[in-house]
Amino acid sequence: LGPRLGGNMLYADKNALRTQLKVQMLRIREKELMYYTNNCLSISTSAALLAGFAWYGLTEVPFEEQADAMTQTLYLVVTTLIMGLELLTVVNATLCAILGPGLALRGPDGSMHTAVNGMMTHYKFTLMCFATGLICFMLSALLYGWMQFSWTLALPMTVLICYFLYKIFNYFIRIYRRFRLAPDCVVTGAFNADGASDGPRSAAEMAEERALQEQYANLPESVKASMGVAGSSAS
Repeated sequence: LGPRLGGNMLYADKNALRTQLKVQMLRIREKELMYYTNNCLSISTSAALLAGFAWYGLTEVPFEEQADAMTQTLYLVVTTLIMGLELLTVVNATLCAILGPGLALRGPDGSMHTAVNGMMTHYKFTLMCFATGLICFMLSALLYGWMQFSWTLALPMTVLICYFLYKIFNYFIRIYRRFRLAPDCVVTGAFNADGASDGPRSAAEMAEERALQEQYANLPESVKASMGVAGSSAS
């Protein structure tokens, strides 16, 4: 019984080590998952507010009979674009915030890695739709001024809207440059054993990556999938 008991203990210790490693790697990727989830929820709230404003502008705003037909058409088109873009933002952000964590929580091994990468891709598209809808919102206000008021009132309104559009763009560029993260400096919770990365890497980083590949080469496939390791069996 002695050798058999010792073998069972070693087997249990190995399983405990594998489980501990999986849990630690999942905790790292969970931080990325929560980052994208919280961002999607924040964007969806603001987008829903803008979509409501656009719906009011389509259904409740009265039209002057003497207004130019081209201006009215442009106003309706731009306002409809606002509603469509912001509703698309709400749908994308809400689905990502619901289905992404659901896949990571209840999916098979490797689902956390798949969920984070999917949310990263859809988050970029969602943010682009939200920003485009915000620009259209300002243009809709400009067209409303020329549609409802005389040029003496619409002209100063146009100047102010153009000024704030410029300030929004200026602050966006300034904040983006301040917090911009270069693609070759991005750190994720996945271990890419096939050598792929988001950008060029230094020789030291590549040497560290090869050391990690050798370290995790003998791990079970279930542990490798949870770590986001790709192509490790090919070596």
